[in-house]
Amino acid sequence: MALSDQKMIEAIGFFEDMLQTMPKDRTALEFLAVAYEQTKQDEKRRDILIRLVDVLLMESDFKNAKALAEHLKAFPDHMPAQLAIDRVAAMSELDVPNETEKNEGARSDTAEEPSVLIPIELPTDVHSISHASASAEMDLVWYWHDHDFIPKELCMDVMNALTDRPVTETPLLISALAILDEGHPEYTDKLLEMMYHASSVPFIPMEFFEPTAAAINALHPSFCHIRGVLPFALMGNELLVAILNPINKELKKETLDRSGKPCHFFMAHPKSWQTMFDKAFFPTA
Repeated sequence: MALSDQKMIEAIGFFEDMLQTMPKDRTALEFLAVAYEQTKQDEKRRDILIRLVDVLLMESDFKNAKALAEHLKAFPDHMPAQLAIDRVAAMSELDVPNETEKNEGARSDTAEEPSVLIPIELPTDVHSISHASASAEMDLVWYWHDHDFIPKELCMDVMNALTDRPVTETPLLISALAILDEGHPEYTDKLLEMMYHASSVPFIPMEFFEPTAAAINALHPSFCHIRGVLPFALMGNELLVAILNPINKELKKETLDRSGKPCHFFMAHPKSWQTMFDKAFFPTA
């Protein structure tokens, strides 16, 4: 089985388990709708779309509910799918601006509020966080070295890059995995698989998610940027966090302490992580 298939199966299993305790969690439903489509599990996708439609109607998200209803038209012989389409049609007739939307419109005639709220920059000890990150990432490289995860000469290259990286007042990502992927991307997938077996931290495909304001605001952006930590979704009061160093237990504890929330950790590919980080903290107009 290809590594990408294993990653997808692990992510599907996590979100299926999540729905056992939180059957109306929109993040889980949206992920599974995409994942089932990718893995060609048509009946499971159909059933998840039906559940997701009801969640969207409950949230008065009629636009997206209508879009899902179009997909459900592919199942004309499945009565629950047709009933879901009918519910969307009936509820959409009530699609009028609520009082909250009217009030928001009164605040501004032209400006739209950003879908992602960027946390207010507060004074942060960038030097302290950077030194801690550099030390932890060097420990990670030695871990790779000692367990023969990648050739030893590559470990030395990454170690030298970490050592030569200047510490500045500007937050910069300090990640051994990102450095390796930049210079030798052919080793990245193999390394992710080995770190999964060593840490039991599952891999998650970040490209299936949109960062949410509630999740992003749980941690300071400087800490996220330097340490390779990215909160990307909330499951009730529990935070879903993508990290680039799953071996570092102290990093997980610090993330828990800083967020003040229970956290579920996932590994992410460094390129996907960076794309999601930029989307979260540097959204384009």
